Amino acid sequence: MRRNHYTLTFLPLIFFFLINVSEVWAWGQTGHRAVAQVAENHLSKKAKKELENILGDSSYLPMVSTWMDDIKSDKKYSFMYSWHYINIDEGETFETIERSPKGDIVKAVDEMIAILEDENASKKKKGMAIKVLTHLIGDLHQPFHVGRKSDLGGNKVKVTWFGKPSNIHKVWDSEMLKSKELSYTEVALYVDRTTEDEVKRLQSASTIEMMNESSELANKYYSNIGDGKLGYRYLYDHYGVLEERIKIAGIRLAGILNKAFA
Repeated sequence: MRRNHYTLTFLPLIFFFLINVSEVWAWGQTGHRAVAQVAENHLSKKAKKELENILGDSSYLPMVSTWMDDIKSDKKYSFMYSWHYINIDEGETFETIERSPKGDIVKAVDEMIAILEDENASKKKKGMAIKVLTHLIGDLHQPFHVGRKSDLGGNKVKVTWFGKPSNIHKVWDSEMLKSKELSYTEVALYVDRTTEDEVKRLQSASTIEMMNESSELANKYYSNIGDGKLGYRYLYDHYGVLEERIKIAGIRLAGILNKAFA
């Protein structure tokens, strides 16, 4: 009876934890997997072969795209916590901000690219670099992962989403995607429409240029939440931007991997 009492006591807490873990995932599972699926669509044959060689049965990018969120509760990877974002207040630039001594998304992306391009790096090291990059390129294209330090990238900017308490970071991470009730393959199918010239242009961007895009968008969307009661109108006005960011992230991720394994 005592054992059952403890089980009944803690089950609600466990259930609450499992529900809310998904709410702190950047882009949510759907967004990250959609980015990875777009990347899959643009991988070269050689890159796909190298991914299979390094990751084996886990070489399908959507499978590894949420790894960095999956391991957040493992203290062994606590050094990666600050890799998901970079703080840039309005009026600041990459050159003027105070960088985190624990690292940030720009530093992490560049370091992972360097590992993939290093012929002497071990298969294990390259495997982790692929998992990290697949996730972080998605994060880097979510505007509020390049948000203000004062409000934790929009996490402290309280709004309601269809009448329920939320924040602007969460709206862009997962709320808009959830409202569409689409699978990641459906999202990827709808967004991945582009020309060869556009692909080349998008893949020419540096990590800092990617960051600057998101910073500009974050500043724009900080200022247009009105009374904070967000719903159908906000979804209608902004979902297209979110789709575009997913598409661009996927195309750029593919470009990075194709170049690394050329």
